[in-house]
Amino acid sequence: MSEHRHTDVAIVGGGMAGASLALMLAHYCPQLSVTMLERRPLPDVAASVQLPSFDTRATAVAAGSLQIFDELGLWPQLRDYAAPIEHIHVSDRGRALGARLDAREQRRASFAGVLGAVIENAALGPILHGALSRTGVRLQAPAQVERVQMTDAGARLRWRSDSDAAEQLLEARLLVVADGVDSPLCRQLGIESERIDYRQRALVTTIGLERDHRNRAYERFTEAGPMALLPLPKRDGLHRMALVWTGAERAAEALAALPQADFVARLQRTFGWRAGRFVRAGGLQDYPLSLSVAREQWRRSLVLVGNCAHFLHPVAGQGFNLTMRDCYGLAQALRESGLAPDSTQQLGLLEAYGRGRQRDQQLTIGFSDRIPPLFASGNPLLRGLRQAGLLGLMLAPPLRSGFVGQAAGFGL
Repeated sequence: MSEHRHTDVAIVGGGMAGASLALMLAHYCPQLSVTMLERRPLPDVAASVQLPSFDTRATAVAAGSLQIFDELGLWPQLRDYAAPIEHIHVSDRGRALGARLDAREQRRASFAGVLGAVIENAALGPILHGALSRTGVRLQAPAQVERVQMTDAGARLRWRSDSDAAEQLLEARLLVVADGVDSPLCRQLGIESERIDYRQRALVTTIGLERDHRNRAYERFTEAGPMALLPLPKRDGLHRMALVWTGAERAAEALAALPQADFVARLQRTFGWRAGRFVRAGGLQDYPLSLSVAREQWRRSLVLVGNCAHFLHPVAGQGFNLTMRDCYGLAQALRESGLAPDSTQQLGLLEAYGRGRQRDQQLTIGFSDRIPPLFASGNPLLRGLRQAGLLGLMLAPPLRSGFVGQAAGFGL
């Protein structure tokens, strides 16, 4: 026998996108009932956060996103697991020019005097879910959504807690899909995505350094592909940075196969010595790279957020921060206008939300799509253009200020 429940908002997906949106709705829209369904078990929020001593995955969180976390009351906890980004150095390997971006240059682009922070995922997830457990959000996990049907009143979801459990029924006035790239629910709802296969892979690891990173992040464009080095908190006396190195598939596979010492030596030769000497590398993970943008991000009684809405190239670190701005925009729209009882009226609200997010998405997605090919090209004309762009960032304060604002993740 199935259990039948109702909720105002159902969020399918309890990753960083879904959990962040659920927290925003609990904070800004307490009049709404919210249910979040996640297919995997949730972290034990009663347990203390356990971090690896050296090797860890992390997320670059822009100042605009930090501001949202601060409004939600999370920054005091997150700060203990974060390394601030006070400066960003953007450069083209083998060329003299480079651009240095500083949080102090633009007051609007600064939260607590930083452009952003790199937060370790092993802490970010448990802190988000710990905060959720103290709200009125109903958490269902593990919960596998098997079918969804859009109705005149909203959405009807059928789900199970495990393979042997009785089917549960949940009716929602608004369904938010946040279940990641290649979303099963999007396929079920007939929502297609525009996709570009970059035929590249991203290598992700932790790098140990001989000297302090001084809260500096690096965006370095090389003939072997663009790479980002992001500051991490010091652990066990060792200075650390997070590396994201993207390149052609075969080249990335060859790099991933190198012994640790050889990989570190190759990284040092390719990146150079701006960050000092690299002394070790953690375990490598590699991911295929593509751009994926849903053709529809909203319908009547339906919104997509997170990677199922847009999955970006990681070089500029904008994917999660764009999602945070999407979630914030949706929460503010529901806060100001409420959730209309009639689903046709809801469509007007969601269309207004979509129009409000359109420019930011177009600029951010376009930026992440065009920058890597420009800096990877050996074409002399394009090389000259990118050098002119770096020179412009160096010499033109308004241009640099706008770039800093984008890097800091404030609305574009």
